[in-house]
Amino acid sequence: MKIKLMLIGWLAFIACDFLLAMMSLQVRDVWSLSSLVWFPAGLLLGVLCTLPPRFWPIWLLSSACVHLVASQLYGRPVNVSLIFSFFDALLITVTALVWQFFYGVMARPSRGRDMVVLALLCAVSGIIERFVTIWALLLLDYPIDPSISVIHIVGYAISSLPLTFFVLYLVTRVSRTKCDLSGYLMMLAMLLAMLALFFSPHSTLTVALRWQDLALMFSLALPVLLAMRGNLLLLSGFLSLCSMVAVGATLFGHGPFHHLLPNQHEDVLIAAWYSAALSLPALLCASVVSQKSARLARHRWREKLMDTVLQHDLYQRFELDSNDALRWLYQSRWQDASHAPVYWQQFIGWLHPDDRRAVEQMKNSASAIPQVLPIRLADRNGEFHQSNMALIACQEGQLCWFEGVIFPQQILLRSEGGE
Repeated sequence: MKIKLMLIGWLAFIACDFLLAMMSLQVRDVWSLSSLVWFPAGLLLGVLCTLPPRFWPIWLLSSACVHLVASQLYGRPVNVSLIFSFFDALLITVTALVWQFFYGVMARPSRGRDMVVLALLCAVSGIIERFVTIWALLLLDYPIDPSISVIHIVGYAISSLPLTFFVLYLVTRVSRTKCDLSGYLMMLAMLLAMLALFFSPHSTLTVALRWQDLALMFSLALPVLLAMRGNLLLLSGFLSLCSMVAVGATLFGHGPFHHLLPNQHEDVLIAAWYSAALSLPALLCASVVSQKSARLARHRWREKLMDTVLQHDLYQRFELDSNDALRWLYQSRWQDASHAPVYWQQFIGWLHPDDRRAVEQMKNSASAIPQVLPIRLADRNGEFHQSNMALIACQEGQLCWFEGVIFPQQILLRSEGGE
């Protein structure tokens, strides 16, 4: 079954890699012989980052063969195609090795710091690759421009970044995750809006403000709205499609970036930088939301677990407001006997006289850090029993109160003995 899934994934990789290569080769820089964007790099890097190195050769060879075939279909010389294929695979391999060295196999970049690191790795890799390929082409006496524009190179490197994140999140997704149907419907509506923005007929007026110009500014907010759901897989998939739509529409003469500048190459680079501006803030926002949501979910689960434990007869949980009024939670033995103290001073009367001052001091010094104090608490017959009281000070806005738990001392002794 595992081999069958890998075979299906490999075939899907070949098909996607070929289509992305054909689209990326639509526009090339005549002075450097390189394409202005290269989406297959993002696909291959995402695959290598999620697989152990022993599986890399088959994917690298497959990608190189696809690269060569696509280059030949567009009339590139064989030696030029070999240079670009070799150095592209080499630098992607080094980038994946560096990523796995620090984060390991199947690492999911869920923190903002991890995303920035991966983006920087891709940018540095793209700059080095461009230097090396230009050097190799100059050795072959190709009449190319040796000058390098950092803006062009970084735009080339990060244009495929959303696709890398999408592959990483797709492979490392948790199978038990529920299907976010409303999120997918929201993504579909936003994708239709982006298609309308980039493929609808635009006005030929050069003086009047076009509606596409206004929509382009508001489109930057769409991925941020989707990022608020905290679904990194959904967001990275949307950003990958948006990046290909923006670049593809500009390549085929559509969208607000078409004829924005006299040179189509510059239009494509602007579309690539637009994709980066669309992607990076949304991914960082989604990482924060995802971490906060996961932390809140863990706290909710722990609270449910502790609520279940505290409902046991051995525990008595209470709330104390700023007016010293007590509210006992769940069913306590005091409530069963109809003698539950309703004010703090009444509760103090149930304590051993030698413990009352210490309890008052604990209340006065209570903070957001819970404190535990051994006490002797009387029952309805006036007999004192060894117990413990935990107290914490709570605050929400201007509202302040205390929460506490009373439990037998034997439970604490067993816990300490177990440790």
